[in-house]
Amino acid sequence: MAEKANIFIDETNEDVIDVIKQTMSVSVDDTGTPIVSFATNRGKGSGAQSMPVADFSEYISALEDISSNGIQEVPDQDLSPAEMVRDTIRNVEGTIQFRVRSGKGAKPAKIPAAQFGEVVALLRTCVPLVQEAAASYSEASADADEYEEDEE
Repeated sequence: MAEKANIFIDETNEDVIDVIKQTMSVSVDDTGTPIVSFATNRGKGSGAQSMPVADFSEYISALEDISSNGIQEVPDQDLSPAEMVRDTIRNVEGTIQFRVRSGKGAKPAKIPAAQFGEVVALLRTCVPLVQEAAASYSEASADADEYEEDEE
């Protein structure tokens, strides 16, 4: 009997660390807020984790706390990215899953439980780099504002 492959399922299992390193970026949204974005996996049902740079360090602290102390249940409300992680995190068949935001289009991060601590450690090392990248956007924005004032 011939082997069959389902063409609608992505069977690629990229390492979560590699995906984060390949996808992490800092940009500025429409309101001028520096945003950090990264994916933990690729494929259908997954998406980028995206949040203001100002929330990134607290978000990592929440992940560190969960990595050390386990997953706790929290009531749902209007939550910061760190609070959303605490509220949505689950261990589903050896995969840690959580979201940064709720609502339409919000996709969970999915991290193998065995690599969760390593992923959290990698993200912690990114905090100063993300903040530095965001500061460069702020400086560029200030320079642009100054240029516009000079033109008037």
